[in-house]
Amino acid sequence: MSRSYKAIAETATSDLYEAQAALNNMHAIFTLMLQHFPEDSTGNAFAQLGILESNDWSTKIYQWCECMENELDDANEEAAVAISAERAHATRWWTHLYEMRRRKELPEWVAAGIGTHDEHDQMLESRKAVNQALFGSDDLGGDQQYRALVLE
Repeated sequence: MSRSYKAIAETATSDLYEAQAALNNMHAIFTLMLQHFPEDSTGNAFAQLGILESNDWSTKIYQWCECMENELDDANEEAAVAISAERAHATRWWTHLYEMRRRKELPEWVAAGIGTHDEHDQMLESRKAVNQALFGSDDLGGDQQYRALVLE
């Protein structure tokens, strides 16, 4: 089973936060070393170096996580807006073509597969697949219109 880009990015961000926590633990160990080794010792010098490196990497990781979380939020919003606009457009055209077929304004070779139950079901399944791939959910959001009329 494949995961959505969102699930992958969220897992990566979570892993980075765990790496930052590990660096914080290393920082604590280096701080203890500073307290137990004399200032002019090699152990103290290594502890100072360890503190500098762990602080530097911890800051970088934290900043990267913040950036990733902001990008994920922006990407989710942009994707939702774009998909909603595309779906509104597709639904509008689907409705127009259905109405044209119903009024017999389309050539038979075009009208054969337009506005059928199967086509409507296929459209909903495609929407669910897109939502699953992008957002990790096949929820279409809101109340979905079910066929109340018999489609000809």
